[in-house]
Amino acid sequence: MKVKKSFLLVLIALVVSLMFALVGCGTNNRPDGGKFINPGDSLGGGGTGEIAGEADDTSNGSTKDDMQGQVGDLDDLSGNTSSDGATVVQPTNDIYEISKTGSYYFSGEYGGILITKKDIDVHVIFDNATFVNDNGIAVDGSDKKPKSVIITLKEGSTNHVENSGDDVNAIHVKAPLSINGKGILNVKSNSKSAIKSSKEIRIVDATINATAANHGITGLSVTAANCTIDVKSAGKDGINAECDDATAEFTTAEGFVALSNVNYTCDVDGDGIQADTVIYIDGGSYNIKTNGKFVQKTADNMTAYDLAADDFKYTKSGNDYKRIASDEANRYSSSQLYALTQSCKGIKVGEIEYSFKDDDGNKVEGTVYDGDYLIAISDGTFNIDCTDDAIHASSGNVLIEGGTCAISTYDDAITSDHLTKITGGDITIETSYEGIEGAYVEISGGTVDVTATDDGINAASDDKTITAHIIISGGDVKVNSGGDGIDSNGSILISGGTVLVYGPTSGMDAGLDADKGIVITGGKVFATSTLGMVETPSTNSTQYVVSYAYQSKITAGSVITLCDSSNNTLLSVEIVKECQSIIFSTPELKNGGTYTLYGGSTKLTSFTVSSIITTIGSSGGSFPGGNGPGGNKPGGGFGPGGR
Repeated sequence: MKVKKSFLLVLIALVVSLMFALVGCGTNNRPDGGKFINPGDSLGGGGTGEIAGEADDTSNGSTKDDMQGQVGDLDDLSGNTSSDGATVVQPTNDIYEISKTGSYYFSGEYGGILITKKDIDVHVIFDNATFVNDNGIAVDGSDKKPKSVIITLKEGSTNHVENSGDDVNAIHVKAPLSINGKGILNVKSNSKSAIKSSKEIRIVDATINATAANHGITGLSVTAANCTIDVKSAGKDGINAECDDATAEFTTAEGFVALSNVNYTCDVDGDGIQADTVIYIDGGSYNIKTNGKFVQKTADNMTAYDLAADDFKYTKSGNDYKRIASDEANRYSSSQLYALTQSCKGIKVGEIEYSFKDDDGNKVEGTVYDGDYLIAISDGTFNIDCTDDAIHASSGNVLIEGGTCAISTYDDAITSDHLTKITGGDITIETSYEGIEGAYVEISGGTVDVTATDDGINAASDDKTITAHIIISGGDVKVNSGGDGIDSNGSILISGGTVLVYGPTSGMDAGLDADKGIVITGGKVFATSTLGMVETPSTNSTQYVVSYAYQSKITAGSVITLCDSSNNTLLSVEIVKECQSIIFSTPELKNGGTYTLYGGSTKLTSFTVSSIITTIGSSGGSFPGGNGPGGNKPGGGFGPGGR
């Protein structure tokens, strides 16, 4: 669903260090109010020009702050579980009607609950209670609009709510809905959503098991803390939050999902977690599985599922589907192309076309810029196995500060329309089409291990006013890609951390590729690729770089070792896939220094560094294997087993 929002942004400028300001090259204003240096169209491998500045690690985003406040508001709900003075409702096969404010205690089997008066506060306590309605809503506050509804699950109790009927939810209230208590609630809707509120949903302490024909849990917003949610199956999203008024200004008062220390599991046909505005996660465990349905490209399927031609971006081999680039689709016949019938992403802030106001108060179409993260992950353990993108923010930014994340997807692993920012955590992308994407990609910490059939890390945008960039200023980054290892439609700056790239073994892609140049000012860098399209970093780099080319293929399993004149090991990397080109840089390289490069135990070449970029190589011959030299200096390696 695409809707338009008007968003008055809190614009926070990026702190940018202008690395190289050459005469004749101007600056470019970022749409978010920050500035970065225009690399210049002439900056290619070894060229001259300017490069993107340092990333800003100080802004965490106003939306994240708002979500932290929402989670904190659950503290009072956690203690509101008393059944003292509650009206005891005897078991009945009929629907029990509630018409006045009060607390109601249920234990046994019931036909259901119906709230018949608006503007009342209803507190129901479930103590081993069962509600089954074969032809309607089982817990119903959808006709009249109560002021609030609280469902308390008595500690130690197991409760069951189930319904059938024509397009009705199992629990449905048109009021703020809260679920608390340390009991268990099993909810099943055979026709629509398990739990629905037209207002906000708040969950604390409880254990909820949901099965639904539509969404598992859906509301104007969903906030949960210190609880367990298991959406065992759902025809659409596991957790879903949609704005009530699609024409209203963007606000963090609705359309969000905020989760703190939640144990969440889902196995769904739609999105694992979907929100219209913001998703915030801090702590807990998240096991998300989405199951996409593919259909062949036919006129009937395009009509039935409202699909466009460019939605058909998959091919099929046996029972497996493979994502292809959009410009490759014309190579296939219609019978060979497939599309997903609906969104089935892992964690998604939905397909919203935002607008925002400029300094003069005028609405401007575009994306949400810095200061507001649409997906912010502070901590947690994530296992995401999905057909579609794993973590996806349309029209905005993604921030990952910590946690442990394992991702498998047919499509992109972590992607945003604007800024994808990683400051910490342990991220392993086991399978993907493209690993990490954004108009801007900035990595300043954490461990990032990417496997991708196409580009590993990619900076690109359809917005022609954006000059894309990738900035790696810290962290431990490893990429194994079938396409470009690290690819920017603008520039690449590496100023810290370790960067290890196993790039393509054939074709016209490279380990490092940037339309407007690559600058290395710090860190350890080691990138391999074929000779098809080797791009050498720019002479604007301030740390010495070596580009080594070898006409014959260097075999997988070979150990590449760089030693100084005293035989100290500076770098040692095991090649996990064949290559012909190696680009490396390390702070230990010094002007005038003499170094030796080994392949296994055999000397490949010796060289002296005399300029920022040193290009060396040989042709012909076979590449030796074996073990590399030990060296006098321990460490230095950051290949497999050495990181």
